[in-house]
Formats: sequence, C-alpha cells, structure tokens
Amino acid sequence: MELIENLLKLLVTFIGALLSGISYRKSRRQAYFLLLCFYGCFAFGALYWTLYLLLFDTTPRVFYVSEFGWVASVIFLCILQATLSTPEECSFYCCRAWLAPAFGLPLLAFYCTFGDILSNLIWCGMMIWLSFCAIRALAYAKTQTGAARNTCNFHIGVLCFVFAEYLLWMAGCFWPNISPTSPTFWCDMLLTLAILGLLPTTRRAVDLHTHGGGRG
Repeated sequence: MELIENLLKLLVTFIGALLSGISYRKSRRQAYFLLLCFYGCFAFGALYWTLYLLLFDTTPRVFYVSEFGWVASVIFLCILQATLSTPEECSFYCCRAWLAPAFGLPLLAFYCTFGDILSNLIWCGMMIWLSFCAIRALAYAKTQTGAARNTCNFHIGVLCFVFAEYLLWMAGCFWPNISPTSPTFWCDMLLTLAILGLLPTTRRAVDLHTHGGGRG
C-alpha cells in the first residue's frame, strides 16, 4: 500500500509539473514557473522514495534525499505565495494570523518527541509561515473588493496543504504502519488531493491577477 500511495503522489506531482510547465511556456508568468518548481521538487522526492521501495522493498533508512526535495518544494511554495501577494497585503496587520504560530509551535514540540529536532524545526517553521501568510491574506481580502480578492482560493488551498501535512505527521506518530485501515494512509491521500488542488487555485489567481493588474 505504501508503494501504491507513493506512485499516486508521484503521478499527481508529475502531472502538476507538466501542466505548470506548459502554462509557463505559454504565458511566461513567474507564478507558473514557481509552481513548476514546487511540483518538480516534490516529484523528485517522491521518485527517490518510490524507486527505493521498488528496488529494496522497504522505506529508506536515510531519507534525506527525498526530504531535500520536499523542503525545496515548500520553499518554492512560500515564494509563490509571496509573488501572488501585493505590498499592501504583505504589510497588512492581522491578529488572527498569529493563530498560525499559536497552533504550530505546540505541534512542533510534540513532533520533536517523536523525530529529528532539526527536521521538525524546518518543516514546522515553513508550515507556520505559510499558514501565517495565508490567514493574513484572507483577512486582507475581506477588507477589499474585486481584484484584491482574486487569490482567496489559492490561500485556502495553501491552508488545506498545511492542515493535511500536520494531520499526516500526527497520524504517523501514532500509526506508523501504512494500510487501508490506517489513518496514516488516508491522511496521505488527503495530502495528495491538497497538492493537486494547488494547481487550479494558482491558475485562477494568476489569471485574475493578469486581468486585475496584480503582481506575479
């Protein structure tokens, strides 16, 4: 089941990278290039993990090759999020955005009891930043009309990605084995859907930004 799960994630990220690359070639929009990098890096990480499973019939004991790819993909997602934001949005003060660290820091402390501290610091730090910016952007959009609200679906997609990651890590702490009856399996499927959902939401945000005069 772990092999099927990783093959599905590899397929989704490969298709995402392919479609993003086609969109970038047609429009030359920076946002599509960043989305291509996000999907491409995630796909390379999934490819290494999948090939290891196929060749050795076990998960990698040292998985930093995959982790480098996955961390790089989230860094590109952070840059994409910043690219689709306006200067006014980035400087907007929102108290609710602090829910991101208030929620993420206790989870970080919990995850560190189960795994590598440095790895958890990097991952949770990026998830906190993504969710902080997404909540701030959604709060800013509520104060605006028209083109300023174009990226709402994208930021909701980012929050879904963050939530799915947190949920998967939590499930992995209690149910490390992957099977159709394991919550970890279904949480990973949820993450795959969240990753796929970033493609249409980014497209909509870029298209509306193009006609609305935004950055990106």
